[in-house]
Amino acid sequence: MFMFHLHKIGLILYFLGAFSATLWADISEQRLPVPLQSREFDAQQSIPPTDLSASPAPAPDEALETPYDLCLPPLFRDWQEFSRFRREASIQADSRVRVVIDRTMFSLVLEEIDVENTPHVMYQTEVALGNLRSPTPEGSFIINHIYCYPDVVFFTSTHERVSNLYNGFFAPLLRCDASGRCDRFNDLGIHGFYPDARPDQRISPDTFGAVSGGCIRLPDPCAFKRSLILTSSLGPRKINERGSYHWLKKPIEVLIVNGYPTENPNTLFNIFSDSFGKLEKGLGELLRGWGR
Repeated sequence: MFMFHLHKIGLILYFLGAFSATLWADISEQRLPVPLQSREFDAQQSIPPTDLSASPAPAPDEALETPYDLCLPPLFRDWQEFSRFRREASIQADSRVRVVIDRTMFSLVLEEIDVENTPHVMYQTEVALGNLRSPTPEGSFIINHIYCYPDVVFFTSTHERVSNLYNGFFAPLLRCDASGRCDRFNDLGIHGFYPDARPDQRISPDTFGAVSGGCIRLPDPCAFKRSLILTSSLGPRKINERGSYHWLKKPIEVLIVNGYPTENPNTLFNIFSDSFGKLEKGLGELLRGWGR
């Protein structure tokens, strides 16, 4: 009977060892799977506001042929036309749009803020953020133009063009100075992500967790840009070396809030370590009891 119990304990320890090895490998890669939960964010949270006075939009180019976009809803010719299609009744003309990215939840919420400063959720999604070696920074930014057609491209460090990596959407995040001059912040942006187009197979293909080089990856860029453009007003389409883009008539504030889960003492690893320690202590007491 004693040998039978030892055999059972050996099996338990074997499976625990395999489980802990797998979990440790996942944690060491900084993939932090936290489910999307309801966000508790105070609209009056004291984050220094960004000056939303953006630099003037460039003059329109000559007539350009609009790229075909499967994400564009039927009956609309382009995204500028779609942006004129406003929601009925409840949406006020003088409301503003805000994007809130929660680093603890790996979530993004698109909000419309009414004249009474009350946020209304228009869209929410899980997202991927920067890994712990290159984290997505906390702070306040703006978006004043968006690339929302399939022709948007990614440039590698050797200036190689990679088509479709951004999966049809890229919004550079900017910081503005007191004079209203806005510049991109460390090439940070919100974008779609198509893993098959990535230039480096070592890059994680995930669109959830702490896995990117710092940017915010959207799992469904079509759904996000439809919601964003529906609540925004776009200028004429323009084109540069990166692809087709629209200037926003009103800049959009982007708040990146809260800390990564590993900055919280109740992390998955700490919980597992504590549980394993208690299990080890319990098994030790059980073996000592049998040995008496």
